[in-house]
Amino acid sequence: MENLPTTTAMDVQRYQQLRQLSRRLMSVLTKTIPREAYQEIGSALGIMRKNTIILDTLDVSSVLMDSCLFDWIKGGKNLVEKYVEAHPPARGTDEHFLLQAFCRAKHRLLMHRATSPGAVTYWSDVFSGESIALMDIGLSQTMARGFQGLLAARTVPLGDCWMTTGAALPIGDRKTAEMVLKTIERGNLFVDRTSVGEHKLATAIIRACLDSGAAEHIRYAGGDDEEEEVGEAPSITEVKSRRRHIDRNDPCLCGSGKRYRRCCMHK
Repeated sequence: MENLPTTTAMDVQRYQQLRQLSRRLMSVLTKTIPREAYQEIGSALGIMRKNTIILDTLDVSSVLMDSCLFDWIKGGKNLVEKYVEAHPPARGTDEHFLLQAFCRAKHRLLMHRATSPGAVTYWSDVFSGESIALMDIGLSQTMARGFQGLLAARTVPLGDCWMTTGAALPIGDRKTAEMVLKTIERGNLFVDRTSVGEHKLATAIIRACLDSGAAEHIRYAGGDDEEEEVGEAPSITEVKSRRRHIDRNDPCLCGSGKRYRRCCMHK
């Protein structure tokens, strides 16, 4: 790709505002996840063993909650859409803009095409062929360091650009990428373009990535203690794999700080 547009300081500032708001909204949304969603999505992602969620790395909890919010469909709606219905934000506000964008989020398997100076990376959707620009400072820094491979990510439209919800999974080698693609093709899931089919495809992609070990090479940056410009993007880094059982006395996955048994266990 030639003549890539550069990112202005105003573009970056706007993105950072929306990213901070996105983190706050996701924190609120995760508190609406019922136990049933954790169980069903945990099973779909292959991380449920005998009614216990097992996380190979702590960062898989971000992937699990993201999938619960967007891919757990009841009554034709996911939890984000139900939250917007029950708590409609004031029109014209950033919250209204971002929640509406969340309702149009799309999970994709992306192939890197180019990186523009600033905060934008360019990708092709492996299944639809659509070209998209992702606004993400941390991700652009990762790509500038030479990462080659695929990225499984939920993308949120911001106008000309998209951003991720922060629970992306990198696939950094050809063998793993081929395994993920073959898994999806065997399930013939990309043929079904209905809303339900799209969500089934999303969970299938995530499961294939987790089965391939993609979660062992991610770290989700961001949070109150970190530099704002780092963002939430996955940095490709080695982290020690650790198996974690979420039981009644562990901190709740929703981030409330309470024990699981006193928070979401009985939802």
